[in-house]
Amino acid sequence: MKEKINHPLITVVVPVYCVEAYLERCVKSLVSQTYRTLEILLIDDGSPDNSPDICDEWEKRDVRIRVFHKENGGLSDARNFGILHAKGEYITFVDSDDYVADEYIEYLYELIQKENADTACCNFRIVTSSTEKFEQDDECIKVYSGKMSCMELYNRNYVQMVVSCGKLYKTWIVKENMYPVGRLHEDEATTYKLLYNSNRVVISNYALYAYFQNENSITHTRSKKNEYDIGVAYQERASYFKERKEWNLYAKTVEFYTGVVAARKDMDSFYEIKKLFALYRLDIHIFLRTKIKMIYFIMLNCWKYKGEN
Repeated sequence: MKEKINHPLITVVVPVYCVEAYLERCVKSLVSQTYRTLEILLIDDGSPDNSPDICDEWEKRDVRIRVFHKENGGLSDARNFGILHAKGEYITFVDSDDYVADEYIEYLYELIQKENADTACCNFRIVTSSTEKFEQDDECIKVYSGKMSCMELYNRNYVQMVVSCGKLYKTWIVKENMYPVGRLHEDEATTYKLLYNSNRVVISNYALYAYFQNENSITHTRSKKNEYDIGVAYQERASYFKERKEWNLYAKTVEFYTGVVAARKDMDSFYEIKKLFALYRLDIHIFLRTKIKMIYFIMLNCWKYKGEN
């Protein structure tokens, strides 16, 4: 990539909590970026392990690193704290147990410049170690308006699009759409707003973000709060698009959420589908096929829970 004379400051926000085994790997990947005009904000979210000390050591080693120690408030709260202290024109989020390719930020920044976009997205790959290489397929670039990019939330690129990481945003967009504090599935509750409010969004298939798969992560564990929060996120998303009269996105959200609930195939999902059907059955904007799927799911499971209320 060509070296540019003027580089705007880019902020990297890294929430830190109980990641002493992975934090070094993460920060090393950030200080090694080919794009050098960075501020790296390490937000210690009241971590009880050695992570705070590791953060402080890195602050001494690289002048671009700023460390903040705060009381525990969860991932959303830590991200919001970083957003409020961000000085960069652009911002990106990296989780502290993940790591990125050396060209991660430079590549995303050049996509934004080339396509005159507000947001750039790369792909990610799931990893289980720090030795896996970033091998790429042939490059494929797509450019959308912010509204049209939201449609990518409902196809095979869903996971790439919904996560907050692996993206470079204009900072003003993020500051106007903060993360909901105290809730799980904060990405499902926020990313669609960041995309929708972008003038243009450029999407690449290059996998430059390494997502460390931790099966013990709270978002990979079934719990009442987990299920409740993702439901709230989808219903908020549906309301958001409905208020803006984005009927196709509204209908797609309801259809997608219906599929998510039905895929669980348990008693809770059966009753949740019944509630969804009651909520949307008279709405002319909801796809007929979605209502048929709801009815089919209810009829298919009625025998199973016959007599239960």
